[in-house]
Amino acid sequence: MKIKKWITSICLILILTSPLTVFANESVDFTRASQKQEELVIEPLTAEQAESLYRELYGEKNNYLRSNLGTCDIGLSNSNGKLLVVYSTSCRGIASKIGVRNFTLQQKSGLFWSNITVKNEYSENTDAFFGGFYITNPVVGRGYRANCTHYAVVGGSEVSMYTETETYNFQ
Repeated sequence: MKIKKWITSICLILILTSPLTVFANESVDFTRASQKQEELVIEPLTAEQAESLYRELYGEKNNYLRSNLGTCDIGLSNSNGKLLVVYSTSCRGIASKIGVRNFTLQQKSGLFWSNITVKNEYSENTDAFFGGFYITNPVVGRGYRANCTHYAVVGGSEVSMYTETETYNFQ
């Protein structure tokens, strides 16, 4: 028993007196991180283009209902060197207003995320809304993510749901 206590004491002393070394994979220049990011060029899609591209990329795989809301989704993809962002909201029945609010696309630069665009879009008197846009000059190797609140006003009551994507690394 004395040997175990003696070995434990020696190990504890070694741990407490050993120097700690810390490594980091990414260095951050805080002066550059606080400077304004290069403006990315946004090219909007028509509702018809967004719906066509959305169905081409994602098909009908997410066609399930959440209360009065149906598919509520955001997709990020590479399309001929452009970052394609498409989103959809659907509901049961006809909504007097259906769309997305507080749509935010973010770009990662070092350790920080910067907001690129914030949008509110909607359609009226329909059961589905499709929207989207291209970023025509995305930065290769950077991470992008998006989030928004999908909503529909059906029979005078609003239903909504927040969605977000995982980080998409543009290649």
